[in-house]
Amino acid sequence: MPLLPRATDIEHLDAQDLLDELCEDQLMLSMDLTRLEELVAAAPDDAAARAALRTLSARLADLGALRDALANVQLATIDPRLQRVVVTDSPLADYLRGIYSWAHAVLRALDHLVASLRGQPDWALLRWRIEEAKNFHFDELHEAIRADLMALTVVAKGGAFGANGPAVNELVYAVERLISTAVALEEHLDERFG
Repeated sequence: MPLLPRATDIEHLDAQDLLDELCEDQLMLSMDLTRLEELVAAAPDDAAARAALRTLSARLADLGALRDALANVQLATIDPRLQRVVVTDSPLADYLRGIYSWAHAVLRALDHLVASLRGQPDWALLRWRIEEAKNFHFDELHEAIRADLMALTVVAKGGAFGANGPAVNELVYAVERLISTAVALEEHLDERFG
Protein backbone atom coordinates (compact mmCIF):
# COMPACT_ATOMS: atom_id res chain seq x y z
CA MET A 1 0.00 0.00 0.00
CA PRO A 2 1.55 3.34 -1.02
CA LEU A 3 2.13 5.88 1.67
CA LEU A 4 0.03 9.02 1.56
CA PRO A 5 2.01 12.26 1.43
CA ARG A 6 2.36 14.11 4.71
CA ALA A 7 0.99 17.64 5.03
CA THR A 8 4.54 18.97 5.28
CA ASP A 9 5.44 17.24 2.00
CA ILE A 10 2.46 18.88 0.27
CA GLU A 11 3.35 22.27 1.76
CA HIS A 12 6.93 21.84 0.56
CA LEU A 13 5.70 21.06 -2.98
CA ASP A 14 3.38 24.10 -2.90
CA ALA A 15 6.23 26.27 -1.69
CA GLN A 16 8.55 24.86 -4.35
CA ASP A 17 5.96 25.60 -7.06
CA LEU A 18 5.79 29.21 -5.86
CA LEU A 19 9.58 29.51 -5.75
CA ASP A 20 9.79 28.15 -9.31
CA GLU A 21 7.17 30.69 -10.42
CA LEU A 22 9.10 33.47 -8.70
CA CYS A 23 12.34 32.40 -10.37
CA GLU A 24 10.64 32.87 -13.74
CA ASP A 25 9.40 36.30 -12.59
CA GLN A 26 12.93 37.16 -11.46
CA LEU A 27 14.33 36.26 -14.87
CA MET A 28 11.65 38.27 -16.69
CA LEU A 29 12.18 41.24 -14.39
CA SER A 30 15.94 41.16 -14.97
CA MET A 31 15.53 40.93 -18.73
CA ASP A 32 12.95 43.73 -18.85
CA LEU A 33 15.06 45.93 -16.60
CA THR A 34 18.17 45.39 -18.74
CA ARG A 35 16.24 46.13 -21.93
CA LEU A 36 14.81 49.33 -20.45
CA GLU A 37 18.23 50.43 -19.23
CA GLU A 38 19.49 50.01 -22.80
CA LEU A 39 16.57 52.05 -24.14
CA VAL A 40 17.27 54.82 -21.63
CA ALA A 41 20.93 54.85 -22.65
CA ALA A 42 19.91 55.21 -26.31
CA ALA A 43 17.18 57.83 -25.67
CA PRO A 44 17.60 61.34 -27.09
CA ASP A 45 19.65 63.47 -24.73
CA ASP A 46 18.12 66.83 -25.53
CA ALA A 47 17.32 69.50 -22.97
CA ALA A 48 13.63 68.56 -22.76
CA ALA A 49 14.37 64.90 -22.02
CA ARG A 50 17.40 65.34 -19.75
CA ALA A 51 15.50 65.75 -16.46
CA ALA A 52 13.18 62.86 -17.31
CA LEU A 53 16.17 60.66 -18.15
CA ARG A 54 17.84 61.45 -14.81
CA THR A 55 14.67 60.53 -12.94
CA LEU A 56 14.19 57.45 -15.12
CA SER A 57 17.74 56.30 -14.36
CA ALA A 58 17.14 56.75 -10.64
CA ARG A 59 13.89 54.74 -10.79
CA LEU A 60 15.64 52.01 -12.76
CA ALA A 61 18.26 51.87 -10.02
CA ASP A 62 15.43 51.56 -7.48
CA LEU A 63 13.88 48.74 -9.51
CA GLY A 64 17.28 47.04 -9.70
CA ALA A 65 17.54 47.21 -5.90
CA LEU A 66 14.03 45.74 -5.65
CA ARG A 67 14.98 42.92 -8.02
CA ASP A 68 18.05 42.15 -5.91
CA ALA A 69 16.04 42.23 -2.67
CA LEU A 70 13.50 39.82 -4.20
CA ALA A 71 16.33 37.48 -5.23
CA ASN A 72 17.73 37.53 -1.70
CA VAL A 73 14.36 36.55 -0.22
CA GLN A 74 14.07 33.72 -2.71
CA LEU A 75 17.58 32.50 -1.90
CA ALA A 76 16.80 32.60 1.81
CA THR A 77 13.69 30.44 1.31
CA ILE A 78 15.45 27.66 -0.55
CA ASP A 79 15.90 25.82 2.75
CA PRO A 80 12.84 23.50 2.95
CA ARG A 81 12.66 24.05 6.71
CA LEU A 82 11.83 27.71 6.07
CA GLN A 83 9.39 27.27 3.24
CA ARG A 84 6.32 27.24 5.49
CA VAL A 85 6.33 31.05 5.09
CA VAL A 86 5.94 30.79 1.30
CA VAL A 87 3.19 28.20 1.02
CA THR A 88 0.19 29.04 -1.14
CA ASP A 89 -1.83 31.96 0.23
CA SER A 90 0.68 32.83 2.95
CA PRO A 91 1.16 36.58 3.46
CA LEU A 92 4.73 36.44 2.15
CA ALA A 93 3.70 34.45 -0.95
CA ASP A 94 0.96 36.97 -1.74
CA TYR A 95 3.36 39.85 -1.10
CA LEU A 96 6.04 38.42 -3.39
CA ARG A 97 3.57 37.81 -6.21
CA GLY A 98 2.24 41.33 -5.79
CA ILE A 99 5.70 42.89 -5.77
CA TYR A 100 6.56 41.17 -9.05
CA SER A 101 3.27 42.31 -10.62
CA TRP A 102 3.94 45.84 -9.37
CA ALA A 103 7.50 45.89 -10.71
CA HIS A 104 6.41 44.57 -14.12
CA ALA A 105 3.63 47.18 -14.35
CA VAL A 106 6.03 49.99 -13.42
CA LEU A 107 8.52 48.79 -16.02
CA ARG A 108 5.79 48.80 -18.68
CA ALA A 109 4.84 52.37 -17.71
CA LEU A 110 8.46 53.51 -17.85
CA ASP A 111 8.97 51.68 -21.14
CA HIS A 112 6.04 53.63 -22.60
CA LEU A 113 7.57 56.86 -21.31
CA VAL A 114 10.96 56.14 -22.91
CA ALA A 115 9.24 55.36 -26.22
CA SER A 116 7.39 58.68 -26.06
CA LEU A 117 10.45 60.82 -25.26
CA ARG A 118 11.06 61.42 -28.96
CA GLY A 119 7.71 63.21 -29.15
CA GLN A 120 5.43 64.57 -26.47
CA PRO A 121 5.41 62.35 -23.35
CA ASP A 122 2.05 61.85 -21.69
CA TRP A 123 2.97 62.57 -18.07
CA ALA A 124 -0.61 62.18 -16.85
CA LEU A 125 -0.79 58.68 -18.32
CA LEU A 126 2.55 57.78 -16.72
CA ARG A 127 1.39 58.98 -13.30
CA TRP A 128 -1.90 57.12 -13.69
CA ARG A 129 -0.14 53.87 -14.68
CA ILE A 130 2.27 54.14 -11.76
CA GLU A 131 -0.58 54.89 -9.37
CA GLU A 132 -2.53 51.88 -10.66
CA ALA A 133 0.57 49.66 -10.40
CA LYS A 134 0.92 50.55 -6.70
CA ASN A 135 -2.23 48.54 -6.05
CA PHE A 136 0.01 45.45 -6.31
CA HIS A 137 2.25 46.62 -3.47
CA PHE A 138 0.35 44.90 -0.69
CA ASP A 139 1.93 46.89 2.11
CA GLU A 140 -0.99 45.96 4.36
CA LEU A 141 0.64 42.49 4.55
CA HIS A 142 3.81 43.76 6.25
CA GLU A 143 2.58 43.00 9.77
CA ALA A 144 1.21 39.55 8.86
CA ILE A 145 4.54 38.70 7.20
CA ARG A 146 6.43 39.84 10.29
CA ALA A 147 4.12 37.75 12.49
CA ASP A 148 4.85 34.65 10.37
CA LEU A 149 8.57 35.34 10.57
CA MET A 150 8.35 35.84 14.33
CA ALA A 151 6.57 32.50 14.66
CA LEU A 152 9.29 30.89 12.56
CA THR A 153 11.93 32.48 14.81
CA VAL A 154 10.23 31.04 17.90
CA VAL A 155 10.05 27.61 16.26
CA ALA A 156 13.73 27.83 15.30
CA LYS A 157 14.75 28.69 18.85
CA GLY A 158 12.84 25.64 20.06
CA GLY A 159 14.61 23.46 17.51
CA ALA A 160 11.41 22.27 15.85
CA PHE A 161 11.51 21.15 12.23
CA GLY A 162 15.30 21.39 12.21
CA ALA A 163 15.27 25.10 11.40
CA ASN A 164 18.28 26.91 12.77
CA GLY A 165 18.70 30.46 14.00
CA PRO A 166 21.17 31.71 11.35
CA ALA A 167 19.00 30.55 8.44
CA VAL A 168 15.91 32.12 10.00
CA ASN A 169 17.79 35.33 10.75
CA GLU A 170 18.97 35.49 7.14
CA LEU A 171 15.38 35.14 5.93
CA VAL A 172 14.12 37.77 8.38
CA TYR A 173 16.86 40.18 7.25
CA ALA A 174 16.13 39.52 3.56
CA VAL A 175 12.39 40.11 4.02
CA GLU A 176 12.93 43.31 6.03
CA ARG A 177 15.31 44.53 3.33
CA LEU A 178 12.70 43.76 0.66
CA ILE A 179 10.01 45.63 2.57
CA SER A 180 12.20 48.70 3.08
CA THR A 181 13.30 48.65 -0.58
CA ALA A 182 9.68 48.40 -1.76
CA VAL A 183 8.59 51.25 0.53
CA ALA A 184 11.46 53.41 -0.78
CA LEU A 185 10.50 52.63 -4.38
CA GLU A 186 6.89 53.60 -3.71
CA GLU A 187 8.01 56.90 -2.19
CA HIS A 188 10.33 57.62 -5.12
CA LEU A 189 7.61 56.78 -7.65
CA ASP A 190 5.41 59.39 -5.98
CA GLU A 191 7.98 62.04 -6.94
CA ARG A 192 7.28 63.82 -10.20
CA PHE A 193 9.06 63.06 -13.46
CA GLY A 194 10.72 65.76 -15.51
